[in-house]
Amino acid sequence: MTGFLRRIIDVLRNAPRPWRSLPLALVVVGLLAGPSSAQELSAAERAKLQAEKEALFQKTLKDPSNLDVAFAYADVSAKLGDNEAAVSALERMLLFNPNLPRVQVELGALYFRMGSYAISRTYFQRALDANPPDEVKRRIESYLAQIERLSAPQRYSGFFFFGAQHQSDANIAGSPSIAFPGVVINLLPQFVKQSDWDVFATGSVLYSYDLGNQDRDTFEVSGTGFANHYSRVTRLAIGFVEATVGPRFNYANPLPGVSSLSLKPYLIGNNVTLGGNQYFTTGGVGGESTAQVWDDAHLKAAFEFRQKSFTNAPDRPLSTGFDGSDKIVSLAFNKPIPIVPQSDLSLEFDFLNQDTSPLPELVGPPLPYYSNNTFTGAAAYHIRYDDPTGLLRLPWDTTLSLSGSWANYAAPDPCCGVASNRFDRRWRFALTQSFQVGEATAIVMQLERDVVSSNEALYHYTNNSVLVGPQFRF
Repeated sequence: MTGFLRRIIDVLRNAPRPWRSLPLALVVVGLLAGPSSAQELSAAERAKLQAEKEALFQKTLKDPSNLDVAFAYADVSAKLGDNEAAVSALERMLLFNPNLPRVQVELGALYFRMGSYAISRTYFQRALDANPPDEVKRRIESYLAQIERLSAPQRYSGFFFFGAQHQSDANIAGSPSIAFPGVVINLLPQFVKQSDWDVFATGSVLYSYDLGNQDRDTFEVSGTGFANHYSRVTRLAIGFVEATVGPRFNYANPLPGVSSLSLKPYLIGNNVTLGGNQYFTTGGVGGESTAQVWDDAHLKAAFEFRQKSFTNAPDRPLSTGFDGSDKIVSLAFNKPIPIVPQSDLSLEFDFLNQDTSPLPELVGPPLPYYSNNTFTGAAAYHIRYDDPTGLLRLPWDTTLSLSGSWANYAAPDPCCGVASNRFDRRWRFALTQSFQVGEATAIVMQLERDVVSSNEALYHYTNNSVLVGPQFRF
């Protein structure tokens, strides 16, 4: 779920001879096809593997036709992230004997991992022609299907997630009353804290068209949608659709220590409904940059400008007062944790400048006291591991996340009898558990607690929520 969408919700997932060494071959194929193990090595582990690699290299020089030594060398090289060395060793094997299907499988996996899909397809096809066991054949066919998809100029990817959620404070209500000097006003029941269930559906799709140049630049169109329906607080049901469109330019090794870089300028458009009525539309522009640095760390920076136009409704007669612009700056960092396999740490910082000053040509009373600067920091730890129960026999994922935000408003809210400018502080704690039940299907559960404090009691609230549902990726 995007940060912007989250903000909207706040406002309101028997073999022939050549195959007799099959177990070893499968292990190596798995290593070469998966994420680089070099990303998970400590300095001591790297030094040990480097020494082992050198010893195996010397053995290959003495006995170049020894398959087991060559496979071991390829395995160690893959763990160190040295795909070229593994390719070199295995291709030497084919010089001595070109009819080695096991080697062809591993070379296909290596070239696949390096993005050389045409060469990868050639090696996999040669291995298929040798009539491998069914298990190996299925694996090769899976690779070939991925190559077909990745080699096509047009690609689609995305996810769809739906389910049910319960919230202890579904209408995000704070104090049941407002105190003015000498008088206390009790709020109407619909504005007092209410728990509720809702059903929701969300999804995202990315269309990418390869422009066919050497840098593999693309033109991308993305779409995101969300909708929910409450049992009781139906006036807060949200409908949201957003699209972005723009080119992505890719650069290999543009700077020392930066192995890849991408730049993407894009246009933004969205539409939001609230309680079944039109709420606001947005038009804007954005820019995104991603980079892979220090071998295994990923950086992302983005800036967006959004101009929002609101629509009034019978229960929201002053919504046009929110007309204005959002300026958003986002910086994110992700890095695997070397000492814990298949885990990573993500950090993010966001800055939002929300200006509720309508453009001159728009009609509506401005509400300047909703203009604000919001600073948000977030951290998440994610780990992927084998099913501890052995029932599903597919990986599980656990993510722990924490975020905090500080919002400084331009003026006091006149509704609340407070003389100083409004100042909100928010803490969000979440535990997300994913149970994979198929290659692209998972059951997702999330527990979350939001704690918001404010110098204006009306905006102080605590909300506990739990949601569950299936997620499908494609």
